[in-house]
Amino acid sequence: MMLSSEDKQTLLKELQEEYGKDLLDFAKCTEIYNNLSEQKLLIKQDLNPSNSQGIIGAPINRAENIVGQSKLAVKQSKEVIESIEKDLNELEEVRTNLQERFNKLYTYQSTLQYMRVVQQIHYLCEELQLQVSKKHDEKCVTLFTNLTEICRLLTDCHVTHLKDHLKESILFWYNILKQKLAIDFEEILKQIKWPFLSENFSIVTPVESNVPKLQLIAEYLLQIEIPPEANIPMKVPEGVLADFHPPSLPIELLIQPLQKRFIYHFYGTRKTNRPDKPEWYFTQILCWIRDHKEYVGAWIQPVIDKFGFHHIDAKSEFMRGLVQLAAQKLVLGLPELVYDDFSYSHTIGEALGFEKELREVYNYPAPQPGIVVVLTQGSILVKWLIMEKKYATVKMDAMLSPNSIDAFDLLASDVEDLKITTCADGFITLLQTITKRYECLPQPGHRLQFLELQLELLDDFRIRLLQIINAEEGDYMESKVPLIANTLYYIENVLVDWGSMLHFLTLYYYKNRAKQPPTSPLSPLLNDFDETTLDSESDSLFAETLSLYRRFRRDLLSGLVEAVIMEIKKRGWDYRRERWTSMKVTKEFRSLSVTPAACPIFEVLAKRLHQLQKKLQTKLFRIVWRNIATQLDTYLFEDLVMDNRFNDGGALQLKFDVTRNLLPLFADYTDTPANYFTQLIESCTLLNLSKGSALLLRETLLALEGATGVEDTRGKTLKEIGVSNFSPKMAVEILNRRTDITVNRLNNVD
Repeated sequence: MMLSSEDKQTLLKELQEEYGKDLLDFAKCTEIYNNLSEQKLLIKQDLNPSNSQGIIGAPINRAENIVGQSKLAVKQSKEVIESIEKDLNELEEVRTNLQERFNKLYTYQSTLQYMRVVQQIHYLCEELQLQVSKKHDEKCVTLFTNLTEICRLLTDCHVTHLKDHLKESILFWYNILKQKLAIDFEEILKQIKWPFLSENFSIVTPVESNVPKLQLIAEYLLQIEIPPEANIPMKVPEGVLADFHPPSLPIELLIQPLQKRFIYHFYGTRKTNRPDKPEWYFTQILCWIRDHKEYVGAWIQPVIDKFGFHHIDAKSEFMRGLVQLAAQKLVLGLPELVYDDFSYSHTIGEALGFEKELREVYNYPAPQPGIVVVLTQGSILVKWLIMEKKYATVKMDAMLSPNSIDAFDLLASDVEDLKITTCADGFITLLQTITKRYECLPQPGHRLQFLELQLELLDDFRIRLLQIINAEEGDYMESKVPLIANTLYYIENVLVDWGSMLHFLTLYYYKNRAKQPPTSPLSPLLNDFDETTLDSESDSLFAETLSLYRRFRRDLLSGLVEAVIMEIKKRGWDYRRERWTSMKVTKEFRSLSVTPAACPIFEVLAKRLHQLQKKLQTKLFRIVWRNIATQLDTYLFEDLVMDNRFNDGGALQLKFDVTRNLLPLFADYTDTPANYFTQLIESCTLLNLSKGSALLLRETLLALEGATGVEDTRGKTLKEIGVSNFSPKMAVEILNRRTDITVNRLNNVD
């Protein structure tokens, strides 16, 4: 193999480094060559595959040995597999044979067990026949419970015919035992004189010696109850009365005598069976509950608890059975009254009264079905809603008719200055009555329908009041407007209170689950009315209705304010045109008297404020007089001050009229009447400044108008003299109203 020049150089370099000067000695070189040749030979031998000890030959030999062993293992495994398959085939034959034998054995065992069960059933039935003939109740009950226990054990077994046979047997003996025990139970009840129907029952005590006998038979009756696992269909109420589950047998037998009396008196041709007198049978049911439920709890409940039936409440089951009698009667009676609205509504009212007394007085549990399940049926509920609306409309017609002279009379109230009108109180009472009638309904959807009716009535009432306003003629102040405003305000407050009641909060929750929350209330129309606390509200069922009522009430109050201001303006023409530039100057302020032309204004203002205070509720009157004061201040400022010029006498007279005559008219309603006449008072301040001070002030205000680079102190200057609501420009305008200040019209500030 030829080496490249680079390899040769590398090799020489390595030889030089390893042997050094020895390469110059021939003998040494020969020795080195021989050593390297020997090493080369050894390497060739080591790398020879045929050398079993070499680094290549040794692994090859080991690999060949492993391959040979693997082939041997594969051969042996095939032989084992063949042997196993042979054994499995033999075992499969044995397994198949055994499986056939086991299947036959299982069939024989099942058949045997089946026959044993059939024999046991027949045995129990024969024993029942024997014990029934011997009248041995305890053994009969024991045998019957064994029969029902077999039914429980067969629950998961697929033996349809056997189960059917067993169910027939259970039902057969159940009816026999129930009939036999019922006769014994009724006999004991007669001895106890059940039911207790004597008028003097309150002083009669049942014979206690018979109670243990009653309880013993009650035990037997409870033990023969057919278990749910038997899956035997029993007769249960259907349709409207499906929620009235049958009571336990002792309770059912206790109810039967009462049921017979109920049917006797309230069905057929008896005089007590009157569709227009539902209170008769409702009252009878309540009397029976009152007279018997405590005895039921004392006699039957211990027996029930003895057997661990803690889910059964004897009193509740007894009451449910009696309530079912009333519900059945109501279902049959209401269709007869469809065309007699009075009797129909009377029946509904009595039914609701019965439900309320039953729940509140006799503690009938809420989960138990009541008489309202009948009233909430589709056609009955619709008819009920129609009648509620009809009678509510009739009552509203009566309370707001033109012939009603006392509709807006004020009622006497313990709350000072509440000013509740007759129609407002009557209408709220009407809504409360509707609420009391429907709040016992269990379904939120049904209650929401009545709520919608109430909202509709609220809107109808508001429209009727609006029609009365529109029909009013003559003096606005002498009309019914203030009384209607009181009516609206009272209803608003009631609706706010109702919105936080649990009943309406619950309905608000259910209503919001079905749709988006109501939109935000309308913004106030009179921004200058201070009603922040008056109109504070949160979202409620009545948010939209409240918004409409408040808007209506604000419009009425605005009308009252406008009527007063218009009358003042009409009376104030001469006062505005007074000769303010030529009035006599008086040094003594106390010697002044009111301007004659102002007397009509102050007269009508005092009269109207007194009328409004007497007619309006306090908070409403506060809103009205504040708005009157604010608008009067603007009117006198714009139409008197800014439309005239004043000499010293005129300015002093105006100040006297305002401070000594106008402000005292409002002093009865507030301690700070000046706060509502800021424009007039500050105008009087500017008009009554001394001439020098006025000229200096005007010059200062004009000098700093539009000035740059200097501090604007005009506002501070005006505040020093008591003027804080006018801008510097307006203050100059007012100063220009003075006759002692000559104004160049070209330089006058607009």
